[in-house]
Amino acid sequence: MQTTPSENVSRQSNHLSTVNCKLSTSTFGRTQLAQMYFPHIQPQTAWQKLRGLLAEDPDLVPLAQLKRRTFLPAEVNIIYQHLGQP
Repeated sequence: MQTTPSENVSRQSNHLSTVNCKLSTSTFGRTQLAQMYFPHIQPQTAWQKLRGLLAEDPDLVPLAQLKRRTFLPAEVNIIYQHLGQP
């Protein structure tokens, strides 16, 4: 079955509308990102809670175990996909 170009555009726009996460183009410090998810608690506690959430998801475990203190934009986008945008 062939589709017309307008049907293809319609399908693409429907697909794009289901993606709610805004792509990150910047690097975030781990505490900075944690405070975005948990703004009303102390920074170190926020990081501990975020690290716990990362450790619970098998796809995010490597991010919880990073020794770096920053998340690259691609890593932030992965976190957004799994946990939702703060």
